Amino acid sequence: MLQKEKLAEGKTKIIWSTLNKNIVLIESKDDITAGDGVKHDIIKQKGALATETTCNCFSLLETKGIPTHFLKRKGEREFLARRVKMIPIELVARRIATGSYLKRNPEVVEGTIFQELVFEPFYKKDELRDPLMIWNEDKDCFELFDAKKPVAEGYLKDLPPEDIRILPDYFLKEDQLYELADITCSTFLALETPWKKLGVTLVDLKIECGLTVIGQIVVADVIDNDSWRIWPGGKKEEMKDKQVYRELKDTTTEALMTIGENYRWVAMQTREFIR
Repeated sequence: MLQKEKLAEGKTKIIWSTLNKNIVLIESKDDITAGDGVKHDIIKQKGALATETTCNCFSLLETKGIPTHFLKRKGEREFLARRVKMIPIELVARRIATGSYLKRNPEVVEGTIFQELVFEPFYKKDELRDPLMIWNEDKDCFELFDAKKPVAEGYLKDLPPEDIRILPDYFLKEDQLYELADITCSTFLALETPWKKLGVTLVDLKIECGLTVIGQIVVADVIDNDSWRIWPGGKKEEMKDKQVYRELKDTTTEALMTIGENYRWVAMQTREFIR
């Protein structure tokens, strides 16, 4: 019998091969991390809850005509997806100013509501700590900025488009970035509506995209409780997302159990997305 091959493993998931070379199996782990992996714990059943949330979110996006790599749930913590070439950019849409956005824009007051979504792309590069990307039309390249400093003083380096070569004949330029911005904001709006019906404010959202074998950009990776900030009742102190873990001063057994319950609550709530 042909054994499945581990294609890649990250902090919170594993990508496995299948008998079909164009389909992969994505398994979520029970690991939870923060601070680029410096903080790390295990939360029982987190992988199953993350998979449930992801499958519910992707199923919703498919009904809204937003292309994804999702095919179907396969097991408690696994789902099948189209194999894609990942685009090395974290794509963020924001409705409310909070978190690192305030560090880059210290003149903005926390809690400011953006009537039009704010889109920010971050280059996935560990050694640069995932810097903000801003297109410079005069230079015909991206400029990279420290994500934790004011933009005015955070310039790091230029990033020519050809340095983001995803396929031999495909590299990211300004027009592709517009397409990524559009799919990111469309994804945010698609998820914002059902959360709002449940009395929950979707504050911001981080997704990743990939290219299919025919060159189509699709939402890929996962969308789970690590992917967003959500504030029930619009109250920051009621947050149920990964930020609770990030802000933990003492990682006690009781605290991790509370976070596990948050993830369970989110998974159960997202079932309403597809009813």
